[in-house]
Amino acid sequence: GGVFVGSAALMHLVTKLLPPTVFLYSNIPSLNAFTASSPLSVISPSTSLALNMLTPRTPLQVQLEIKDPVDPTALVQSRAILDELLAAAADNKRSSVNPKALISIARRLSDIPPASSSYTVSSAQCKEAFDSLSDEDRRSLLNIHARVKSFADAQRGSVVDVEVDIPGGKAGHTVSPCRGTSSW
Repeated sequence: GGVFVGSAALMHLVTKLLPPTVFLYSNIPSLNAFTASSPLSVISPSTSLALNMLTPRTPLQVQLEIKDPVDPTALVQSRAILDELLAAAADNKRSSVNPKALISIARRLSDIPPASSSYTVSSAQCKEAFDSLSDEDRRSLLNIHARVKSFADAQRGSVVDVEVDIPGGKAGHTVSPCRGTSSW
């Protein structure tokens, strides 16, 4: 006999629960694509087509592939930009941004116009740019601002000192700025 399975996830679950003598079949193309990597196949009584089945795998048979989320080329390029940006400024402190390098990089990456000598924009320039937008674009920006501000306010409000009474005393934590962290 055969068991009709309506989704790949359900089929995977059923293969784990049914005895090996039960045949699983499907006439759903997306399910067939999901199961195509299996070497085992059965004949579907409803379609007379040979379809592949899932091959059960143990956790030890599954390899965990952890990919670096940052493209290696992008990482090299961004490090070079940071090195250029943080190169010794007039005060010889590597930790400070070199303003001339910032302007140079911003021009090279087309973040500011080639003739610009400043990376700051005045409030008046911001208002002028905002006022020049269409009504729809202004509404979009205001809606985006409201959503981001709402989440940021809630997030900031969640990071607070806490102290509660417990049997025998009090328990809690404090939120304090620090230069470094460690874990043990």
